[in-house]
This record gives sequence, C-alpha cells and structure tokens, in this order.
Amino acid sequence: MNQHEWDQVNIRWTDHDVPHIEAQNYASLGFGYGYVHARDRLCELSGQVITLRGERSKHYGAERFSTIGFLKTTNLNSDLMFRLRLPPEWVENELAKLGTQTREYVQGYVRGLNHYVDQMPAEEKQRWHADEPLVTFTEQDVVRAAMRFGIMKELVEIGPHLVSSAQQWRAESAPDKADSPHATPVEVEGGFGSNAWAFGGDVVAGDSAILLGNPHSAWKRTPHQQRIYMHQYHLTIPGELDVAGTSFLGFPLPMTGYNADVAWSILDAASVTPFVLQKMVIHTSGNTLSYRVDGENRPLSIRAVAVEVLEASGEIATRNYEFLESELGVLYHLPTRAGKPQGWYAITNPGEQNARGLDQFLAAAKTTSTRDFVAAIESQRGILCQLVVADRHGEVAYVVAGNVPPLNDDAMAQCHVGDAESAFNVLDGTRSDAFLRGSDGRPLLAPASFYPTVISRGIIQNTNNSYKFSEYGAVQPDFPSVFGQHKAAYQVGKHIAAGLRYDPRLIMSTRRLDELTAEGSITPDKVLPIIFDNRNYAAETFLDLILSVGRVSASATVCQACEVLSRWDRKNNATSQGALLFHLFWNRIVQLNVLNVPSSGDPTLGSQLDTREANGPVITQALADAVDELNTLGFALDTAWGEALFETADNSKIALHGGSYQEGILNGEMPAPLDKNGFPHILFGSAYVQLATWDEQGITVQGILSHGQRDGVESLGRTTQLQQFANKQLHDIPFTAAQLDAATFTETASLRMSSCSIFE
Repeated sequence: MNQHEWDQVNIRWTDHDVPHIEAQNYASLGFGYGYVHARDRLCELSGQVITLRGERSKHYGAERFSTIGFLKTTNLNSDLMFRLRLPPEWVENELAKLGTQTREYVQGYVRGLNHYVDQMPAEEKQRWHADEPLVTFTEQDVVRAAMRFGIMKELVEIGPHLVSSAQQWRAESAPDKADSPHATPVEVEGGFGSNAWAFGGDVVAGDSAILLGNPHSAWKRTPHQQRIYMHQYHLTIPGELDVAGTSFLGFPLPMTGYNADVAWSILDAASVTPFVLQKMVIHTSGNTLSYRVDGENRPLSIRAVAVEVLEASGEIATRNYEFLESELGVLYHLPTRAGKPQGWYAITNPGEQNARGLDQFLAAAKTTSTRDFVAAIESQRGILCQLVVADRHGEVAYVVAGNVPPLNDDAMAQCHVGDAESAFNVLDGTRSDAFLRGSDGRPLLAPASFYPTVISRGIIQNTNNSYKFSEYGAVQPDFPSVFGQHKAAYQVGKHIAAGLRYDPRLIMSTRRLDELTAEGSITPDKVLPIIFDNRNYAAETFLDLILSVGRVSASATVCQACEVLSRWDRKNNATSQGALLFHLFWNRIVQLNVLNVPSSGDPTLGSQLDTREANGPVITQALADAVDELNTLGFALDTAWGEALFETADNSKIALHGGSYQEGILNGEMPAPLDKNGFPHILFGSAYVQLATWDEQGITVQGILSHGQRDGVESLGRTTQLQQFANKQLHDIPFTAAQLDAATFTETASLRMSSCSIFE
C-alpha cells in the first residue's frame, strides 16, 4: 500500500445523513470523523469545549443559567466546577496514559475538527456562529469530554455552594447567600429515561440474541442548552475495526452501537452512588487553617481559581476565588439538606481523573461476544454508565462501566458519620480509615468481583434502574448499596430515575415482558412495540380509581374531565384524546403524597394510589386545576396529544407520540412545560432507537435518529426521520459489505490528513 492509499479517508453519506467513514489507520479514521462531526455539530462541539474549559462566564456572563448535559446552573458555577475538577495537570496525565491506537485516533479527530473550521469561508463562520464562539480544538478537549462523565454528578451536590464555599472559611459564622443566583439548587432537567432490552437465545426464535436500544437525549440546542444530543456514524479500518452507532457530549466513539458480533446500548447510572462525602472538622481561627484527623490537626492549603467574566459593562474582568484544600481535595461548605447535615465536606470520587472511557469504548468496539465485551468494559472502567449488551451467539448481559466507592455496606457503615439522618455515603472525615485513598492519594478502586455484572441467555431489561431487577424474572442477590439502595435502612437520600420515589417505567417494562413471554418465542416484530405502543402505566393502573373518585364530585368541571378521560385510549399516541389532560393532572399527583411504592423497587409489587376518602378532595382538586390550566392556555379538554407535542420540518408540523417518564411511558418524550402554542420542546426523550438482530447473513440493524444529524440545518434526512418516527417506523442501516454495496449514498468525499485537502 502506497502513502497515498495509507493516508486516504473515504466518506459516504446515506440519505439519512449518516456518514460511513473508512480509512487505513487510526489517525486517518479519527481525521475523517472529526471532519464530519464538525460539519454536523460544530456549534455544539465548540460549546462543549468552552464549557469544559470553564469559560462560559467569559462569553455569556456569570449569572446566566445554562443546561450542562442534564443539569441547569449558572455559568459561574459551571466554570468553577470544571476548573476545580478537571485541572490541567490531570488532563495532561490522562492524555499521556491513553493507549497508542486511542491516542492516534484522538490526534486525527482533533485535526479533522480543526481542518473543517479552517476551510470554512469567513462569511460562513460569521453567519453561522455569530452568537457562539468557535474554538481551536485540542487533544486536551477530547480528554476533558471523557473525564467529565466521572465527576458531572458532583455538580448537584456542590454547584449551588461553590461561590459561598470560597467565602465561608473567611468568616465561619457568615451565612450562605441564599438570594444569590449561584445558590439556586441545580435543576435536573427532564430526569433520566433511557431504555434497553436484550433478549437472549433461550427466549428468541433462533440461536442469536436481539437488542433494542433506546438511549434518550434532548431535541433542541441553543448556546445556553448544552444538553445531550446523539450523533450517528460508522467507522471502518479494513481488517482491524468495524463499528457503528451513536455518541454524545463530544465523545468520539460509539457509546450505543454494534459490530458484526455484538450490539450494546448505554444508560445513565441513575441509581449508582458514584462518590462519598466526608464530613470534616476544620479550624480557621487565628493565623492557622487546619482540619482534624485522628485527633490531630493537619494544615489546610488554599486553592486559587480565577474566572474571566463578561460583566454588564461589556468588559472582561477576572474574578478570583480561594478554596480550602486538604489531602482529600477541595472542601465545600454545604447547608443542611435531606441526608446531609450542614458543614464542611470533602468528596472522594473513584471516577475522578479518568479518561479511560476512550480506551474502554475502543476496546468494546472490537469485541466478538458478550463475554468479550464485558471483559473489555471491566478492564478499562471509564464512563460512569450502565450497558446492556447482546451477541450473535445468544448471550446477553448487564454491566456497570464506571468506578464506584469500593465499600460494601458493612464497611461503609463502619466509616459512617454516625448520624441516623445522614445518607449512607456521608462518612466521618475526621478518621483516616474513612479516607478511601491509597498511598498515592488517589481514590481506591473496586475489583471486578465487586460489581453486579449479569450474563444470561434470558432477558435483560433496564430503564435506568439498578442491577437488582435488570434480569427479567430474577432478583439479583444484594450487592453493595452504591449500586442501588434497595434496603429499608438505605432510603435516606435515595437516587431514583426521573426524580420520582419509584420507577414506573420499570414496572411497565416488566408488565410488557410478562405479556410478550406469555405469547411464546420473541421475534423482532414483537420487540419494537414495547416502545412504540405508547401505553401509559399510570393511566392503565390508576385511571379507573381516579374516575370513581371524580364522578362523585359535585364539580361540573371535574365531571367534564372524567367524561373526557373515560373515552381516552390510555395511550400517548399522537391522536390520543385525553392524554394532554391526564399529563397536566399527573404532574400534580406526583407532587402529592398519595402514591405508595415498595422501598425495594421490586417492579412485580407495582405501586398503589391512595384513594381513601381523605385524599379524594386532593385528587379531584388536581383534576380541576389541570382543567383550568388547559382552559387558560386555550386548549380543549380533548385536544389530541400530537396537537401539543410536535416538531416542525419544511414549515409543517409533524405530530409526535410518547410522553412523560412520570407516567411510566417507555417511549419517553419528557416535554418542557406547556404554553399556549403547545410544548415548546422536548427536554429529553426517545431520539435514537437501535434494533439489532442476527441471522445466517450476519447482523441486521434498523434504527432512527429522530432529531436528525445536523445541528441547525434542515435536511431531507431529518424530515424523513421525523416522519418515520411519527409513523413508528425504523429504517435499515447498512453495515455489512453486502448491505453497503446495495445502499444508496447521496454524497461522497475523500480526504487526506497529510495534505488536509478535499480532492473529490
């Protein structure tokens, strides 16, 4: 092979805007993907880089609120968080530790991103990016994108208290400034709603498995909404690598995807407790700053952080912050919250300083079986997530991919702060045996045997729930509560998907699997309706009770609402009349204390609506308030769901289906609050769907990326996929050589990294 062939990258785009990228080496392959990624998502990628560098305040001001991933806070809180938790020396260390192939791929990827920007005409840059600064991308930016997954959830705990923590130690008695925008609690927008099902060889008609992956993402992006958005692609190095799928948040390898032998889907580790909080005792009086450990005082140091801020005057000014730092890292002064008493805290997070997710997903891309995939994940724990996997041999699995505190419940209890009102992961920071650190000062890591990996030939299901009930028809033995809090004594500060006290989607999934398995062998045509039948768990389970309560009401408004709901099909199809009214009603019900749920989270136990006489007025008032809201906004009570939930393409509305996680709808489309024009946008929901099956010809994948590939660009591919989603259809995604030979491509390009020129 000559240098010209070695250096060449060939890219072909299907009519759904999906790039199929082929190169002869990792650097060239990365170059090709960097080029197409920038072509499709340049503003998003630049915004991610600005965020992770801690520079949002410089461009947009400190007090403005932004959504980072799924967390909404001020730009200053975001900047302080990432400057503290992704320091340059950590980034450089992680970059140096990447495997050779991964490093070459990342180097090429960065060159591809910058090449696309460099070849853009100046007027195009100005037109498209006037409100969103463009950056020059670096390898360090890619490493930060991988590292953010390990520390992102800390923002919920410490975000609103970063500014005050930099001030509090100067005057121990000074209260936190609760009226500051930076003290506003971090909002988890949309909750968590991904789904995945893997059907093994024992239940499938045939020897191979079936995977239905449904990771959820946002549908709308602005400079101030840096949410999760999927990007779809296919990467090939002949004889070395052949993988396809989607990723998000600037991560350049498939996180949900497939190769010839294995398919997998990613889910948020919503029930996992990724770090411990260590309650400290500090002394700031006099000239000495110290903290107490094992009965003696140890000196504190000062960590200075400077943030450039766009002030109201239009000038860029530097704001300086000083944090206390111990051998456990930066200390944060936190107010009293559920499960956490007021005081100074350190965080020990085994997921920090970790970019191994890049090596992890490259290794996963090359695997040839479910067990091989699990081994690849276990050997390179990087991204904090859950993965559901299936293979052509009929094995399926569940695996937690990231690092967790390596303490079982007994060991955690021995280190606990000793306050019954404190969450189980609040430890005594005055004891060195509760530090959970090695001699190098790094957080201790758990061995593979510590994790609740499940390998089966039955069914794996996950709706962002924990390991405990992820194997259908089986209850896993108890693993440490860092993987999920199922014991009655571990309910303080419990993490549950979508901000609820229970997971109605897991209950609905179990109900659907009961029905499917009763019909006999699982076939691909039976699988997709699990998502697209749009059945509403809350309505199926509770509506009859609600109607019985409402019909005895003397209120004409409530009786009218009951009449509409009695005719509703109890689904969230686009044509469903009554779904909109029920949505507003149920939003109110979940805020009330009328749902009884098992603390264990066991989906077979279901949940109960307490309709005792004392709760009747509360329930009917919620229904009356929902009617009033619809009337105020100008909607009829029987307005079809798709008249409020829709997307626009080619200046036409496309009615959508799916609905709220809180109602137990597996086809989650968690909308922003209703206004007079409908739902303004979808916060999080079904965007990418991947259905993978195998037969004697190999793998067949059908899929859809509903929000489209290209940010801010109307395309036929986006319009087609929106319409397919509206019609509950997937399309074939070519992957094998035979499938690619038969495919229609709408555009091609060839690149050479050495010359950084397009020659076709």
